[in-house]
Parts: sequence; C-alpha cells; structure tokens
Amino acid sequence: MKHAVALLLLYLMLPVAKLPAAEMRGMWVYKSDDIAASAEASDQLFDFCEKRHLTDLFWQVHFARLDDGGRALKNAEPTRTFLQRAHSRSLRIHALFGDPSHTLRIKHGIVSASADGVMAFNRDGPAEARFDGLHPDIEPHGLPQWKKADLMQKCDLLTQFVEVHHLTATRVHAADAKLVYGADIVFWLDKTNPEGQPVYPVTFQGVTKDAAKHLLDVVDHVAIMSYRSNAEGQNGIIALTAKTIAYADTSKAKVFVGAKMADIGPKLESFYGQTESQMMRALQPVDETYRPHPGYAGLAFFMYEAFKTMPP
Repeated sequence: MKHAVALLLLYLMLPVAKLPAAEMRGMWVYKSDDIAASAEASDQLFDFCEKRHLTDLFWQVHFARLDDGGRALKNAEPTRTFLQRAHSRSLRIHALFGDPSHTLRIKHGIVSASADGVMAFNRDGPAEARFDGLHPDIEPHGLPQWKKADLMQKCDLLTQFVEVHHLTATRVHAADAKLVYGADIVFWLDKTNPEGQPVYPVTFQGVTKDAAKHLLDVVDHVAIMSYRSNAEGQNGIIALTAKTIAYADTSKAKVFVGAKMADIGPKLESFYGQTESQMMRALQPVDETYRPHPGYAGLAFFMYEAFKTMPP
C-alpha cells in the first residue's frame, strides 16, 4: 500500500509530458495542414478529442528543403495558431514525420535536419505555440528490399533503424530537455524464438537485444502498431504487446498501444466496419490489463480521418 501511494505521488510530480497512463490517449492525424488552416475544422478536432479524452496527437508535418541542406517547417503560421489553440484545450502535439527510406544510414541526415527544423520552429515562436514532441514514423519493413531480405539483412536494417532513433533522440534531448521524443514501432520487433532469443537481434553499442528494447532505452515513448480487431486471445492486442510493456516497466519510456479503425490492410488488423462503441468495448481489456503498469501510456488510435467517420 505504501509503495502504491509513493508511486502515485511520484506520478503527480511528473511534468505534463509524463502523465500517468490513465490520463493519456493518443491519435494519429494526417490531414493536418487542412485542419490548421480552418478554425472550424480545428474546433471539430478539439471537440472530438475532448469527448474521447484524447490527450496527445501525432500531427503530420511537412518540410521545405533549405539551400544549406537544412529543413524548415512548412505552413508555419497556421501551425502556430493551431498549436496555441490546441494547448488551450489541454492537448499535446507531437510533430509526426518520416519515411521507410530514413532507415538507411545515408538518409539519417534528413531525420536530423527535420528534428532541427522542428526545434528551430519552436525557438522562433512563443512558448504556447510550440510542439510538445517529435514523433518519427520510420518503418524498415516498408522498404522495397525488406521483402527479399534474408534474416541477416533484416537485422542490419533494424540496426540502422535503432541507430537513427538513437542519434535523433540524443540530439533532441541534448538541445531541449522538455521536448518529448517518440517513435512508431511494429509489434513484432521483440518476437522471440522457442529458446526465448530475439528473432531479429540487433547489436548496438556492444549490446545485443531486439530493436524495441534498444529504442525503449533512449526514447520517451513508443507507439506500437499493434493492429488487431480483438484485444484478447493468442493473436490479440494484449498478447502482441505484452513483452514491450514488460520491458517499458523497467525503462524510462512509456508505450502507447495502437488500434486501427482505418480501412487499410487486412481485415483482422482493423475495427473498420464496427461502431465506436463496439471498438471501445473490445479495447477495454487493454486498459484494464495495462493500466497498473508504469510503462503503459494508454491507447492510441489510427487515425482521426477514419475515427471521426465511425458510427457511434
């Protein structure tokens, strides 16, 4: 009991970006420029989030390439207005960007330049109109060469994936300790063989373990693309995310557990075609199972454009 009270007090002392799991819910937003340009669309988003207790938005941003190789955020002024209004509604906004090609070492400079661009945007604006975090979405399995790669080649790509996140997270934390660094990951990064060893081992800085664990050692949160249309069972969301949550419990990072309602990919991955009430009932066991875990951030929904069209 004393331990639980102490943990609660610790949570209450944490900064806004580190709220306990019960108070966090995320959502990916992609048509961000259109929303930022419209006060009406922004209000609709804010109301949508308030009704569903959403706290963190992974907000897609775009960059213009500068002559010196740097990157500057496009649509800066509408974005500042949106951020100021979002913060007045108690939302945290994380700059979402990335491409599968950014896995490759030859492209890591683009990710660094993008991070620098977001931080420059923050420095140039008032405190209430800054991003709360960065959230790169870099998916090695989306590379054309992934499908034909053997195990060794896949592990090499995942090593580069760890390297780019470690490089960028370290850069961001050194420049702005208040800026949260998150990352999207797929659920199978920590898959193990029957002997309990990683299927995709990554050796980084002399340590060998799966890519998810390497990331949890350096980032502030991950969002798992744990896309299934059921929470329980051998192939359900809980089973697919259990090892990542368990490791996060021992690390500095938290884990958002992703749920998809977009009509993208195999049917078993999505709640598309169901009502919002059906989906939330199905996801309730996720919250019930993981809420006691310090490594659990909360649910995250992919994506606003699909979520808002779900029947109630």
